[in-house]
Amino acid sequence: MDLENGKREDIEEAIKALWGLSPIQVEVLTGIIAKFAEKQEREHLRTDFLDKDAFEYFSTRLAAHHASSGVALKKENFEHILEQSFKRSGHDARRTEDMTHRGADLEVDGRFYSLKTEAAKGLNPKSINISKLMEARWIRDLSSHADAPEQVRRRVLSHLQEYERIFMLRSYGDERRVRYDLREIPKNILARVEHLQPEDFGTLTKAGGTGANVMMDGRRVFRLVLDGSVEKVTVSGLDVDLCPLHAWWQLGRPG
Repeated sequence: MDLENGKREDIEEAIKALWGLSPIQVEVLTGIIAKFAEKQEREHLRTDFLDKDAFEYFSTRLAAHHASSGVALKKENFEHILEQSFKRSGHDARRTEDMTHRGADLEVDGRFYSLKTEAAKGLNPKSINISKLMEARWIRDLSSHADAPEQVRRRVLSHLQEYERIFMLRSYGDERRVRYDLREIPKNILARVEHLQPEDFGTLTKAGGTGANVMMDGRRVFRLVLDGSVEKVTVSGLDVDLCPLHAWWQLGRPG
């Protein structure tokens, strides 16, 4: 069966299914189909994570999401659609809660990945924030900021070994259009926390947390925060130019 015949049969099946729906259901679906017909601006820049088929499927699912919703894709949706994209392109993929790989969200062909999203209002396209690099109950056990470097080296570097790569889907735009960037967060950049010294950290806050600027070649590349109030490690102000862009999409929000 060639592609055209296959497409024709799929369309005929869809038409048959439409006759069994209510007028309101047909109206909603017609609106979604109309959104699909709109041009989707996109670019696939790197294929060492998403291959061509996975990119095509992900793009279609992203369009389907915004055919009826103006809300940015949440982390759970991102994980699910990415998993399905890899499966659709012939890979063995599954979302994971494997406790032997803490921090890994997706396993593809035996390789583990950490997935992040960022879609805060007023997001700065040039600066990346990771709201939770890892959970960290150990922060509350710090007796002073001088304890932080050793704990960070031991805990954060160990955490980074639990997966091979980190990918973030960032969303921003205006009331009419939404833009998505798929960027890789280099582990070697985050691993620069190993060079932090006690004097780099501020005194402990009332919640028991502290933070330090992480430097490279004489300039700050990001700020590491040990947030004692919610017991997690966060990253702020990471320069996007250090994070390779794998793909981007721009879509219209539903009317």
